[in-house]
Amino acid sequence: MQGDFKDTLNFQNTLAFENPFAAFFADKSLSVPLSQVMLFALIITLCMLFGRHKMGLLVSYAFVFYWGFIFNRPYFIDMLGNNTMGLYAYTIFGFGMAVLSIVGMFQKG
Repeated sequence: MQGDFKDTLNFQNTLAFENPFAAFFADKSLSVPLSQVMLFALIITLCMLFGRHKMGLLVSYAFVFYWGFIFNRPYFIDMLGNNTMGLYAYTIFGFGMAVLSIVGMFQKG
């Protein structure tokens, strides 16, 4: 019976992704400058202290969008090659979400 379960704890095969998007997220590290983290924490803290929860969510989105774009730009370019359409789509959809969030902030209810 033990021979039937051979290599069940071998995770090396699970890290060999054939999908480029899965491989992109599999083994990445992100280092964000401490000054940006401190600025983010200060702004979020002020938003929460003054009860501006929607503004805090928008600030969080802006920082995540910025960090996702700036720090992963070389990986996006490697993954997409010469095709810059993916970068344009990321930017357009990101700004579109930001505009929708701002519009939603001014809605009552």
